[in-house]
Amino acid sequence: MNTDVDSSRTPDERSRRRRFLAASGALLFGGGGLAGCLDDSNDPNDPNGSDGNSGTDGEEAASEMTDEATEDADGTAGPDSGPESVSFEVPHGATIDGTLYGSGDCGIVLVPQINMDRESWKPRAEALAGDGRLVLAIDEDPDDRPASVGGAIEYLRDERDVSALVLIGASSGGEAVVRANANAGEGTVDGTVALSAGGGADVASDLQGRLLFVVSEGDDERFVRVARELHEGASEPKELVTYGGSAHGQGLFDSEHVDDLGGRVGALVERACGG
Repeated sequence: MNTDVDSSRTPDERSRRRRFLAASGALLFGGGGLAGCLDDSNDPNDPNGSDGNSGTDGEEAASEMTDEATEDADGTAGPDSGPESVSFEVPHGATIDGTLYGSGDCGIVLVPQINMDRESWKPRAEALAGDGRLVLAIDEDPDDRPASVGGAIEYLRDERDVSALVLIGASSGGEAVVRANANAGEGTVDGTVALSAGGGADVASDLQGRLLFVVSEGDDERFVRVARELHEGASEPKELVTYGGSAHGQGLFDSEHVDDLGGRVGALVERACGG
């Protein structure tokens, strides 16, 4: 279900877009700490905190691209949508709250780990949003996390009419996006990123779209094992990245590996969105 969102652009506009994607990817993953980082000591899914320092490479380039990023095809300033609070119901009766950023026909769902909420994704969501991307950060129903993500998929597909969809989740949210991908109809999900997923290896063979599994080699053994089993059981295109250190889930964005991780996530998003 990938859509070539660049097909109607001139060569100059496509070049400008590619430069903005590179700059915004550096800004997204290279600066700013996590909001609302909490103690994981009582969290069975998240035993490790973050480590390392955030990088700052690309901020100057991203700043230089600000004016171009807000121009539309005819050269005038385009709207900067969001954030917008939304809610939707899922089949088991729960109401899911979310925040929308940006606008466009490529939808991205951000799912936090168990000790965080959707606000923890705000810096990443704001940087990802725009230029044809509509980002939805959600708070899951703890009684059925995969169904919560499934509801987000349906909301973006049916209510916001996106033509491509990427799921990004960390730890418990990583397992949720994996299971939601496997439960979704064929051709529904175009890309999935699972950071320190807490489970889901049993549905690896059912996954669709581009896949990126990420874990720290010093994380709890369970998360390392799940990442490897997900990669082994899934179909191509897929990638497994194991970093040094013990940063867990969203904590990877505050680790020394942030720039490399940002490049890999940015590449998956661009390809899944049809770039």
